[in-house]
Amino acid sequence: MGKRYFCDYCDRSFQDNLHNRKKHLNGVQHLRAKRVWYDLFRDAAAILQEEQTKKPCRKFLQTGQCDFGSNCRFSHMTEQDLEKLSAQVQGESSSKEMSR
Repeated sequence: MGKRYFCDYCDRSFQDNLHNRKKHLNGVQHLRAKRVWYDLFRDAAAILQEEQTKKPCRKFLQTGQCDFGSNCRFSHMTEQDLEKLSAQVQGESSSKEMSR
């Protein structure tokens, strides 16, 4: 059967050779899964800053769904979500100042 490569980002395995690995690592699904994984570890301030620069997604606001999902270039956060995130950022910054 040969060696197999397991991708932790995608939770998939396939026969390990140069062609298959290169094809997988450059594939859209792998790049999406990798981005989602690293987004889990971003701090709230960076997320808030990015979301405030985006325009709201009309499709998401109307239906609650978007065909593009995490790849959408528009924001899927409501005003309430942005307020909660802003409060979280302020709470984190005040706790950092208190610890100094």
